[in-house]
Amino acid sequence: MQEAIDILKKYIPEPAVDDVVKILFTYKELHLKITKSRSSKLGDYRKLSAHKHQISINYNLNKYQFLITLLHEIAHFLTYKHFGPKVKPHGKEWKHTFGNLLHKFIRPDIFPENIIPELKIYANNPKASTAGDGDLYLKLSQYNEKTDKKSKYVFELHPGQIFALPNGVVYQLQEKRRTRYKCLRLSNQKVYLIHQNAEVYPINSDSL
Repeated sequence: MQEAIDILKKYIPEPAVDDVVKILFTYKELHLKITKSRSSKLGDYRKLSAHKHQISINYNLNKYQFLITLLHEIAHFLTYKHFGPKVKPHGKEWKHTFGNLLHKFIRPDIFPENIIPELKIYANNPKASTAGDGDLYLKLSQYNEKTDKKSKYVFELHPGQIFALPNGVVYQLQEKRRTRYKCLRLSNQKVYLIHQNAEVYPINSDSL
C-alpha cells in the first residue's frame, strides 16, 4: 500500500491520496495503469476478464485533471459492478455514481478555490468529459504544465492550422466534435480524431 501512496502523490493532490488508495485497495480486481500521453483520450476503463478490471490514466495530466479523470474511470468500474454490462457508459447510473464520488473530493484542501464552484455544478450532472464543460475545462487547463515552450494544446489552434504530434506525424486541424477535433493526416489524407487537450507543435505551412 505504501508504494501505491508514494506513486499517487506524484499525480494527484496529496490530501486526496489516502481516500483514493482506500478505494483502489477495496477492490482487489481493479488495477490502475499510468500510461504515456494519448491524443484520443485522457483515460479509460476496461474489463479485462471476469476477475480483472483496468483503469488507465495519461501520466501528463495536471494533478487536478488526473484526479477527476481517475474518479471518472473508477465510477465506470463501480457502475459496471453494481448495474452490469448492459448499462450505458455515461448514462444516469454512471452520472449518479461519478457525481456522488466526485462530491466527496470537492474540498478546498484538494482543489483550488477558483475551480470549486464549477466543479460542484459539474458533479451535479457530469458530462462524458470535463472538456465538455467549457468554464471548468479552461480553469483546469490553467494548471497544465507544458513540456516544451514551443508546444500548444489542440484547443489553442485555429482551423486549418498545421501541427505535429510529439511522434512527428503531421496533421491539419479541421472541425471540433465535442471534446475532440477532426484532423487530416497529411501523409495519407485520412481524418483522425485528436483530443483537444493533446500537446502538439504548430508548423508554419511555408516550411512544409
